[in-house]
Amino acid sequence: MRKISTLLLLSGFFYITISIFQISAVADALKLIFMINNTFLEGILFIISLFITFTPLLGPVLGIIGATFVWNWNILLAFLLFFWPYFFGGIVWFLSNKNKIKNKKGKKIDAEDAEIIREWKR
Repeated sequence: MRKISTLLLLSGFFYITISIFQISAVADALKLIFMINNTFLEGILFIISLFITFTPLLGPVLGIIGATFVWNWNILLAFLLFFWPYFFGGIVWFLSNKNKIKNKKGKKIDAEDAEIIREWKR
């Protein structure tokens, strides 16, 4: 139980840290696009960026613009900052499909388990 709570806390810390970077990149992209140098308007843009950051397509595109043009990051690092869930999701999907192997008869393991349950109910 202790390992699960530690892993959960570590994951939450990682997610919040990445989110702060993403929000800052989107805010910097909006400041660049609208050419704002006023502190009050920068604060308003930061509040707007809180909502735009997690909008599909618009948030990552603005974030990549902010990370590459304002922070002078490599575009690959900017893509990794905004598309890391898709990267890890693809790895998990690939590994989960790899584990669904077929047995000697050509049936999936799930189908074989269903046949065992059906025979057991008889």
